[in-house]
Amino acid sequence: MLKTLDQALKILNLFASEKKLWTVKEISEKLNIPSINVYRIMETFASNQYLTKNEKTKQYELGAPLAIFGHLSIKKFNVYDLVHPYLENLSSKNDESVYLIKKINGFYGTNIDSVLPENRVSISLSLNKKIHLYSGAGYWSILAYLNQNDIENNLNEKFDNLLKKTSLNPSVLKKNLDFIRKNGWGFSSEITTPDIFSISSPIFSNKKIVGAVDMAIPTFRIKKDNISKLGEQIKNCAQLISRELTAKNTNLDFYTFFKDQYR
Repeated sequence: MLKTLDQALKILNLFASEKKLWTVKEISEKLNIPSINVYRIMETFASNQYLTKNEKTKQYELGAPLAIFGHLSIKKFNVYDLVHPYLENLSSKNDESVYLIKKINGFYGTNIDSVLPENRVSISLSLNKKIHLYSGAGYWSILAYLNQNDIENNLNEKFDNLLKKTSLNPSVLKKNLDFIRKNGWGFSSEITTPDIFSISSPIFSNKKIVGAVDMAIPTFRIKKDNISKLGEQIKNCAQLISRELTAKNTNLDFYTFFKDQYR
């Protein structure tokens, strides 16, 4: 690793925070880098217009060339604009709530987006909360495609946030994971939230599991003979999203950033 380059990148990353103006002293204290090093790096950026310097206040801010890089990056990595239309289409076809779930790690996932139907009783779930991967079909669709060690670790969890302690056990969960791997979609009913029937399908990027598409339906509205049809629709949606992510060589890591900034 090139130490100076590493320091330079850490300095640039500071300008991506809410604080847009920085002095040499502030950066030196923030990153614990000697002031002389910070000064040389900042002046190099400024001489190439990647940063601009206010001579009166001695503060630096981002320059125009980085805006060009930002524009090019947005076109490639704005996964919100890439993925959200598929969620909207799936929701509008069925008049049901659709969620996008992102894998966090081998134990947790989180809802990062939702599309709710208008003028109809629907399911509104919290976004951006860490949820155990044993917590229903939306998370099983991720768990099913983790490595065997991660799967076993989840099977050994206490399952302590279930609606009913007897509603799930390792044996039942294994069968559900097998079903998902066989069919490309899965379903669950009232695992952690009352009155919710969930149907879900996994999302991949370059053959790696990154998340899932989940449809949350009030239990009073679900029809058994319609589950397979919905499962196939959701699987098709997830496959289209997977194809887009793979083509762009990206994932869902920055989805929330682009959603908050550009929607």
